[in-house]
Amino acid sequence: MGLELATNFQSIMALPQFPAFLGNDPLHHSFGAAFRKVAAEGLSEHTGEVGPGVYAIPMFKPKSCKLLLAEIDRRIHQMPSSGPGRGGPNSMHDHGVVLGELGMGEFLLQLREEIVDPLAARLFADVGGEHLEAEYGFLAEYGRDADDALGFHVDDSAVTLNVCLGERFSGSELYFRGLRCDEHRQIPPTADEVLELRHEPGVAILHAGRHRHGVNPILRGRRRNLILWCQSDVAKQAARSCQAWCGARSKA
Repeated sequence: MGLELATNFQSIMALPQFPAFLGNDPLHHSFGAAFRKVAAEGLSEHTGEVGPGVYAIPMFKPKSCKLLLAEIDRRIHQMPSSGPGRGGPNSMHDHGVVLGELGMGEFLLQLREEIVDPLAARLFADVGGEHLEAEYGFLAEYGRDADDALGFHVDDSAVTLNVCLGERFSGSELYFRGLRCDEHRQIPPTADEVLELRHEPGVAILHAGRHRHGVNPILRGRRRNLILWCQSDVAKQAARSCQAWCGARSKA
């Protein structure tokens, strides 16, 4: 799952300077070229489009994934045994943690503003990607002592960034079943909307929040993912009625 690298172009924007807990030079070597090309010209072929409206981008180096997990674990161990942040990050996940409750709000804001916003404006303008205004980030965990799978759903976001941080695992594939408005959320997918892909540590999956998806059961090991819901009131209001991007409408 690689990227076609752009050549013979000048750098148009600086990449983020991430917090020290990610280590020096945390981004995958191919990320910068692809990011700049897409943000400047909107060329989706440079993101590794793995299915309609689903993009896979090598983002963090393996060492940086380990450092980020270590920092999250360190902060979890410092949390009170009960209270905010404990008990699962949302109604769909029983295991994991809200990263804002760990004091990582500035890091999440940086991810949205400096990484997701430029990409979403180019790749997801039709579903509100130009109007992102808030973010909600959490760590999702799958394994024997964590969540086993995740049912078919849509996210509370306009655009979602899903970064696999590790660890070793098999199964737990991410599947997609087409983009839908609220009115047509239960309409079955067509054959060209069915997509399944394997997570790889360091790779970010970028998709519209209204793109229906779920997670297959994990067979062995442990998978831990950073999920960033990038939200927009404009997009949420629009999705309540059928839009041109809705798969049910386009297939009618």
